[in-house]
Formats: sequence, C-alpha cells, structure tokens
Amino acid sequence: MTRIVVIAEKPSMGRDIADALAHMGSLQVQGDGLCQHVGQYTVVGAQGHLFALASPEEYGQCYQFPWRIEPLPVLPQRFILEPNFPKEKGKVVNCSLTQSIRARLAKIKALLASADSVVHAGDPDREGQLIVDDILRQFGYRGPVKRLWLHAQTRDGIREAWGKMKDNSAYANLGLAAVARRESDWVIGMNATRAYSALWWKKGHKGLLNIGRVVTPLVGMIVRREEEIDQFVPIDHYTLKARIQVGTRPPFMASWIKPDGEPGLPPFDTSGKLIVNSAFVQAIQARCADQPAQIVVADTVPKKEAAPRLHSLVELQKMAAKMGYAPDEVLAAAQALYEKHKLLSYPRTECQYAPESEHAKASSVIRCITNNFGGAWEIAPGWDAQRKSDAWDDKKLGEHFAIIPLPSTCTVSSLSQIERDVYRLVCRQYLAQFFCAFEYQATTVIAAVADQQFKATGQITAHEGWRVLFGGAQAFKNKAPDADSDEQDNLPPVQLGQIGKAAPVELQAKATRPPARFTSITLLEAMEKAYLFVTDPKVKAKLKQIEGLGTAATRASIIARAVSASLVVEDRSGKVISYFPSPKALGYIRCVSETLTKPDLTAWFEGKLESMARGELDYADYQKTLACLVEHVIAAAKNGSALDLMPTPQEMPKAPTAKRSRKPSAARQHRSGRPKSSRNKAGSP
Repeated sequence: MTRIVVIAEKPSMGRDIADALAHMGSLQVQGDGLCQHVGQYTVVGAQGHLFALASPEEYGQCYQFPWRIEPLPVLPQRFILEPNFPKEKGKVVNCSLTQSIRARLAKIKALLASADSVVHAGDPDREGQLIVDDILRQFGYRGPVKRLWLHAQTRDGIREAWGKMKDNSAYANLGLAAVARRESDWVIGMNATRAYSALWWKKGHKGLLNIGRVVTPLVGMIVRREEEIDQFVPIDHYTLKARIQVGTRPPFMASWIKPDGEPGLPPFDTSGKLIVNSAFVQAIQARCADQPAQIVVADTVPKKEAAPRLHSLVELQKMAAKMGYAPDEVLAAAQALYEKHKLLSYPRTECQYAPESEHAKASSVIRCITNNFGGAWEIAPGWDAQRKSDAWDDKKLGEHFAIIPLPSTCTVSSLSQIERDVYRLVCRQYLAQFFCAFEYQATTVIAAVADQQFKATGQITAHEGWRVLFGGAQAFKNKAPDADSDEQDNLPPVQLGQIGKAAPVELQAKATRPPARFTSITLLEAMEKAYLFVTDPKVKAKLKQIEGLGTAATRASIIARAVSASLVVEDRSGKVISYFPSPKALGYIRCVSETLTKPDLTAWFEGKLESMARGELDYADYQKTLACLVEHVIAAAKNGSALDLMPTPQEMPKAPTAKRSRKPSAARQHRSGRPKSSRNKAGSP
C-alpha cells in the first residue's frame, strides 16, 4: 500500500490533521505515541525547529570561549545544521526535551526511508516552510512533496486546504528566503556579539553584550527616544479662544485662526504654527474682546465612516495593548485560540483583508460567536450577514488573510482571561463588517471678530452604525481628548450673517511637551513603519515600500528578547505598557556600530528577503553582500574605536526613572497658574 507521510510543524497540528483525514475518509485514527496512522497516511509532528545552525565553535578551535576578536569574522562557506538540543555552556543537556527531540528525529527518519510521498504541513509562513524543509534536506528525502497551506486548523479548514495542495517546489523561493534569514541573523549575531562582548570584558564588565540584526536597532530606537526626551526644550506659546454667543442660543468656544498672508517670525515659531510672542497675541485679544462676532461660515456636511478593517496581528496587539497586554502575550493567546481552541484563523499575518469566499460563512460564524459567549457578551443588534464591507477582497490578499473568528464551538468560560479578551477583540472587529456605516453631521462655524476670525467644529451623530459595538460615538470622543481641538459636541445652529458677541476672549499660555516614551502600541507602529526613523530621504523612500523591523510573526518576540536581555525595561505602571532603556543599553549604544543601531539595515534586509521569496534576488549575490556587511559591522571593534567609546563599569550611565518629570516652562506662569499642555507633534512617531 502507498505510504504517505504527513509532517506537521507541531504534534498538536499533526493530531488535528489526522482527525480531519479520518473524518474525510470515515476511517479510524491509530496512534503510537509519536505519530498517528489513518489509512495510507502516517502523520507525525515536529517540535518547531528540530534543527539549528551549529555554533561557531564547530568551525574551529579559535572560536572557543573565551571569545577573541582576532579570528573574526566567522563566515562558513557551508553552514552546519545540527539537532536543536537544549545546551548549557555549549554542552547538550540530557533532559526530557533532548530525549523527545531525539526520539522524534529517529521516528521521522525511519518514516521517510519508506515513504512514497510526503505532505509538508509546516505553518503557512517563512519559518514553517523552513522547519519541514530542514527535515527533508537533513534526511535526504528525494521523493514527491506536496505543500499543505493551512489558514484554519479546523476540520473544515484542513479539508479545504487539502484540496488545494501544490507541489512543494512552488514554495522553494520562500524556503530560500527563510534560509537566508537564518544565516543572516547567525552571521551578524554571532560575530557582533562575540566581538563586542570581548571588548565589554576588557573594559571590566561581566556578562554578554547581546547584539542582533533586529534587536539592536530596536534598542537604538528606544535609546534615541530617551535622548530626545532628555534634550527636549519646551516652546512657550499662546492660544486665543473666544466665547461666541448668538442671540439666545447656547454659547460655543472658537479658536483664533492665523490669517492667510500673516508674516511668519517673530510672532510664530519656526513651524509658523505656534504663537510665541505674548505682546502679539495680547494685542489681538484687546482688539476682539467684547466685540461683535459675525458668522461668515456655517457649513453642515453629512458624512459616513466605514467600519475599521479586520485585524492583522499588529493591529490586534495594538488594540489589546489598551487593556494592558504586552505584544508577546497577545500573540501567545492568539496562537492558542488558533491551535488549541480552533476559534481563530492563522494569527501571524500582516493582512487586514479576508477572502470573499469567507464572507459566505458569516451567518454560521456569527451564530457560533453568539453561542460561545452566551450571556457573557450581549452583541448589539443591527448586523446583517449579507452586508459586505471592503474588507472582503481577494485582490488584496497576501500569503495570509486577516485574523477572523471561525465557525467553531467553544465556551468562552473555558478560556483564560487574555484568551477571552483577544477572542472578543477579533470577534468585535469581524462583526463590525456587518453593520452599516457610522453617519454624522460635520459642522464648521467661523465667526469674524474685529479684523480676526475664530473657528469651531462640531459633530452630531445621525446613526451609530458599527460604533455601537465599541461603546457608541461618545466612547470615541472620550478616548483621547485634545485640549487644542476646535471640535465640540452640540454646536448651536447658527446661520450665515448672524451677529453675536465675543465675550470673553481668553488668552491661554501653554508649552510643548517632550515626545512620549514608546508604549506597546507606538513601539509596534515604529517597528512596522521603520522608515519614519530614517533621515536619508532616498533610504526612507525605499524603506517605505518594504518591511520594517521584523515581521508580524516576530515583532513581539523581538521586544520580549530585548527585555529579557536587560537592554530594555518594561514599565507596567500605566494603563499601557511603556519601554525605556537600561543603563546597559545606554552604554552599548555608544560603542556599537551605528549601522546596527539604526533601522535602515534590518528593514533593508527584510526587503531583500521578500525579493528572494519572490524569486527576484539570487542567493549567491545575497551571500556576497552579507559578507561585506559583517566585515563592516565589526570593523569598529577590531580597530579599537569601539573600545575607546565603551564606558567602564564606573562610567556607566544612570538608569532613567520610570516616570519622566516635566521641565519647567515660563509660559506656564503667564496669566493662569498651570495651563494644559499640547504635544510637540514633531516628537511623535
């Protein structure tokens, strides 16, 4: 009988595939501990990466600990793969994990020796491709291989994907990009960590100076943000607001508008937006106080706002961050909801669109959502499963589609708190697609007072639509109040030409605020949009078209790695987690090659890997570029310049405090005691 071996990325996925195969063929599943047998199929799960690149010590004694700079760089012509056994101080640890990996490798090797064909069932991404490709290469399998590309780990999802399998050769470039990613990280991480750690010890420090292609620029961004905060000088500025009353109607507040053609400096700062001259604004106040106010603009425009698109992983992590969850916690919960509970589609995705074929399942999905939550969440009425938002679009799909709920049953009380919260966030975003648009009346009123103008804007809800799921229109207004905004609720109805009075006209003294520390929301945004932190316009334009720091699948682990390496401090004292650099980070950023500490390099790398995945870049050319790059990043360590910049233990910078104090501002003492401050927009990512 033909024997087909199915290799899944994990044992749990293997069991799910075996169950689906049995259900499709009305067969029984027989297991032997390491694998499941279903008719002609034998399903076996890996344990993630069963193979890893060997350490530099395997390439020569000169790379043994304690590390020295002189033999570097280590650039293997051919990389050695070895079983991914846990190690301590370079020695394999004889533990249950080692024994499990050894037994699993032996089983897979024996199965492949007699297999007629193989089904590759790694996760549907770059790393999933690499995990199973490694197994096939290491055991020399040369037979036919089909690729199972799973978006949903349910019976229906597996059956649907089973009917769409392609030859594994169609994913060869994706696998090659995964190999290049692994080798790049190894070459840069191993060489730079060894080179700079050797200098670190020479200066009298203990421990390692962990350096990586992605983690180091992340730390660099956080350090530079801290420097911006420390070096920030507030700009004192002033605003004018007039209280306008027309007839017996309720008064409204309107802000002064800078007239067209108004000269720039000296009344304004270099941006031309902030008034920095108190005499200038006081003169306007004197001219306008208690003067007639004629309505010169009174516009009301009906507007609609469509529901926000479906969740990508980053958007889900940003939304969950408002509940106090860290990015890696959100990813772990989403992964469990995908693998264990079968409630969500594949979570490691950049996409916010879903296949049009998934829209047809809406009724059953919404029914399952309602049943799963029971009375724990009363879903607002008004949805229509036939309604189709622009989130359902086959033309905008990548390798994966957005994270969506599946037509699966699971009582939410059986989930952990974070799993319940993440599941609800995904369901809410999904349900929003089946509500009508948020409709409102946008009003703009401009009043002429003396020779000046004052503006107010307002918004009146006509129909809440999808916003009812998010607490209604008022909840959006209450989330982020802005003291500088002209917008207000319930602007009174006024007509063009009506005359009222401006009384009083208030002068408010303010000061710009320093940029905020990165939070779990803004740090993810910064990693995704690394081009915003690039100064070279040519590089910025190029990076804008490609990936940022890491990918959707890796950003959470990169942040967690920086925290565990004591380079970044995670501050959970606020509602949203924030991050600031440790003294160790402040010290090593001074001496590490600038090429490594800026996002340009790693974002460039991600672009190259994407090009390789599309078959546009030759692997040999990539290797040559990598070799030149490694020589460059350790040059400062080898020529002594990095050692000169590296602080001794006594010279290490002090740790930043968890809460930043604000620098005093002269404007705060003007007229009123402690006015509200406005954010310095230039400092925000």
